[in-house]
Amino acid sequence: MSRRHDRSAVTRPASSRRAGRRDFAELVRAAEPGADDLPLTHITDAYRFRAVVEHGELATSDCEVFGEPLLYLFYGRPAYRVTGSGTGTGLDAYWPICFVLRSDVAAKRIFPFDTGAFEKQLFADYCHKDMIREDFELEADPATPQRLVRLFWEGARSYFENRDFSEFAPEPFAFEAKSYNELIRSKANAAFDERHSAIELQLDVPLPLKDNLIAVIMPADFATPDILRHFDALGALVLPFDTVARHSAANMVGQIYDICRDLYAGNKGKVRYW
Repeated sequence: MSRRHDRSAVTRPASSRRAGRRDFAELVRAAEPGADDLPLTHITDAYRFRAVVEHGELATSDCEVFGEPLLYLFYGRPAYRVTGSGTGTGLDAYWPICFVLRSDVAAKRIFPFDTGAFEKQLFADYCHKDMIREDFELEADPATPQRLVRLFWEGARSYFENRDFSEFAPEPFAFEAKSYNELIRSKANAAFDERHSAIELQLDVPLPLKDNLIAVIMPADFATPDILRHFDALGALVLPFDTVARHSAANMVGQIYDICRDLYAGNKGKVRYW
């Protein structure tokens, strides 16, 4: 029987949780940063996008996992899935829009994976039943993602593609590192996707678009002249993509990955990361 059935599906309140172990964080902190630093991403849907444009910032929202308002970003990968993205819908209000952002923001927390999936026990087959998410919490430093990538992957592009892992072998008692190493290399049929190894950053304050925004990736229908002028004034690229009626928003994330890959390779101008 899978261990995920042995664990409670109810998240324990923060007050009742033990302090996290620091073994994994110390291991990552001791690693050298990689040569290539990727940007951050945030995906929202078109309905919420209007408020972002109106207020000029990515706002926090109430998080049920941590019990506080947070803004979630991912390192390099446009890995987030918007609510309602799993099925086809004719509502363009659900279409995903991706913000590509500078990486030197001040995060409150950094984790090596999607914490929501961890709390749902989707990674239970790779973790001891007594492990808690805080055992995997990393140092909230802008260089931390580069250190983690260098430790477990061959490079920044390998991390982005979620393949070509390093030859790093954790020490015998480095159980958190062993769990993560096995998790990211898993080829088994599982309930999780590439967010199992997407580096998560949490902010507890809104993030202004001005001076932080690199590009916006959006369905071509929304790239109106007003939107183009708005983001041009912020010095950001607008990178549109075509859509198919009733395609799920999750399917569109694949197109966003392709555009990010081209952007990072320097094919869109403005920036280059590999």
